[in-house]
Amino acid sequence: MAEEVLVRVNVPEIATKQLAFRHKGGRRILTVSSNLLSLFGFEKGDPVVERSLGPGKGITVERVTDLFAAPVVKKVYGRSYPRRKNNPFEHLIEVSSQKLIDEAFPKGCTRVHVRFENHRVTITPIFTIAEKALSNAHRAEPNSVFAALTSGVDLHSMRQTGFSVSAVLEWRPQEARDKTDLTETGAMTALANSGPLYALFNEDVTTSVLDVIGETMAKKPPMVFHASPQCDDHSNLKAKVLKERHLEDATSTADMIIDLLNIVERVAPPVVVFENVPGMIGSAAYEVASLRLRRWGYTRHEHIGDARDYGGLTSRKRAYVVFTLLDAPFAFEEPATERNINPWAVIEPFLPQCRDVSHSKSLNDGKEIGRLRAIKPSSKNLPTPVKSIARMAKDSIVIEPEEGKFLFPSEALFKHLLGIDAVDLNAVSATIATEVIGQSIDRPHHEMVMRSIQRHIQAWVDAARGVRADEPEALKAA
Repeated sequence: MAEEVLVRVNVPEIATKQLAFRHKGGRRILTVSSNLLSLFGFEKGDPVVERSLGPGKGITVERVTDLFAAPVVKKVYGRSYPRRKNNPFEHLIEVSSQKLIDEAFPKGCTRVHVRFENHRVTITPIFTIAEKALSNAHRAEPNSVFAALTSGVDLHSMRQTGFSVSAVLEWRPQEARDKTDLTETGAMTALANSGPLYALFNEDVTTSVLDVIGETMAKKPPMVFHASPQCDDHSNLKAKVLKERHLEDATSTADMIIDLLNIVERVAPPVVVFENVPGMIGSAAYEVASLRLRRWGYTRHEHIGDARDYGGLTSRKRAYVVFTLLDAPFAFEEPATERNINPWAVIEPFLPQCRDVSHSKSLNDGKEIGRLRAIKPSSKNLPTPVKSIARMAKDSIVIEPEEGKFLFPSEALFKHLLGIDAVDLNAVSATIATEVIGQSIDRPHHEMVMRSIQRHIQAWVDAARGVRADEPEALKAA
């Protein structure tokens, strides 16, 4: 004789789980088979009624206590496993009405969220990030971009390559040296270079209200999410001791890419682009972000390049990573230019704008210890600007037309070195403008990346429309 075992468990007020539809003969069938049904008042043979919550919103299944009030009912079914003990209370509810399922669950929905309460089960549709992103790809303007952590330079570059900026998230953190509130400066330069746009989020990415961003962008989903997380803690310009100190006191920005993941999860863009210094790739935070994006279904494409190989003037090295859910070919362009510029010929037209700073002690000290980055008539390369250029530190860029004479580059020259002459920085002070320049992209290098993304998106659009790659452009546009 089998020994009977008494099973006792505590019953919560609410329980949840996720389930998938099963398919039979082209029909979707939803089976809720769970120990939890018994815990929430659903026993074998109990009458239940199914009701729609509205188009695309899901259904409820409720225990019927008054059969006269609900004449059309179904029953809870039960299963028996003589030797199995992992499912001691298992009962099941099966929803098979195609009319109800098609009304309550959108076409393409494969998974549902199930909420158990006493005598009530609420079943609502859920979508994976990949499913939402691919749905957004069909709704989004193919050239639309949501740009985060931008001061506008990259926005100008995007527009030059045919993209349109639909939204911006930008907030400049207050620094110890700031005497006034500068949190809107980056937003102002972004708006000066964005063209017409739908939304501006002037919020700290680490504390932004994600639900509001998600709801706002759901009305106008972008094809591309482009972000440039702060690079200080991935850069070799920041001393190791400072990086360690800021990790210890929790002021490090090394984990900012994780905050961007939260936005990706809410917005579900088909294409995600990260721009940073090469040190970002291989960092712990990047590896976590990359793993999560690939787990969501994105394919990763990494690029580290020197701006001089793509038409740039300086030795600015940047990492670009493209994550995409679009089923279309993707490749970065190969290096296209030789490194044979004449540095002096580049800067000579700007010399009348450059002020004499030969008296500066820090610059003379920098020359003495070998840290000063001087451009001379005999120079073979042009150094790249950094954020601190306005402070005339020991590692500043200067022009040294003759021994011991220092000229400080003008804002126009700094912009020219990065190919961003046409970028509008008049909305902020000269000091903030040079900070923006020092942290910006190199335009020719960045435009190469954006062209690569544009070709990738166009290939996906053409495939979705059934357009052949060799079809004449006039027919593609028809």
